[in-house]
Amino acid sequence: MSNPVTAVPPDALSHRAALEALTSDIGGVLESMEQLSEYLERVVHAVRRHVAGCDEVGVTILSAGRPHTAAYTTVQTLEVDAVQYALDEGPCLDAARGRREYRVDDLVVDDGRWPAFARECREEGLRSLFALPLVSGEECVGAMNLYGWAPHAFDDVDASLVRVAASRCADAVVAVCALDGARRLAGQLEQAMASRAVIEQAKGVIMAMRGVPEHEAFEVLRKTSQDRNVKVRALAQQIVTGVVAGEEPGSA
Repeated sequence: MSNPVTAVPPDALSHRAALEALTSDIGGVLESMEQLSEYLERVVHAVRRHVAGCDEVGVTILSAGRPHTAAYTTVQTLEVDAVQYALDEGPCLDAARGRREYRVDDLVVDDGRWPAFARECREEGLRSLFALPLVSGEECVGAMNLYGWAPHAFDDVDASLVRVAASRCADAVVAVCALDGARRLAGQLEQAMASRAVIEQAKGVIMAMRGVPEHEAFEVLRKTSQDRNVKVRALAQQIVTGVVAGEEPGSA
């Protein structure tokens, strides 16, 4: 008699599919510091796509003890991170400094750890957050921060997915620092943030032309860069300066 086939729960199948998709999106080998910024951008957008309930994602890197937002999904993510840096309190800082995970289901009722930060976030409509350290071996290089506008946005399944992405991010940062030298990291982060300005401008152009929100505008930019085999920043510069004048971004 053959053994009965055990059915796999639908939730397990969904989690497996999300894990496979996320792992595929954040794969690859980095060979230089110059590749790190674009890689981290790819990771934050992949996490947002594949983690249910996640509205925004940022990656904080500690360099010489100072926090820098190395990648983010929208400008609003950057603003939430900046509040933490200015107040010197918040989940991403505690996660990076203490190598601990922090998950808050509702900032309206749970603000005891970071009262000033929670007050600022509530004014912006933020309700849920999940921050976890970027640990590779013995090193902790920063934190990954997930934000949700709804309460109870993240569960244990989401946490297991994000841990995979955080581990891969940490490994990537440590690996490129070993190749290129840790002293270059701070300068590279500053340069990457400066170059983000042109990407934000290009997203604005796409949002105006297509009438789409910011996340969709970035996806248009990302897909077009892949289709044309052009780096995102280079394509953004073309859009802003009118090199592709008369041609809608994302068109064939």
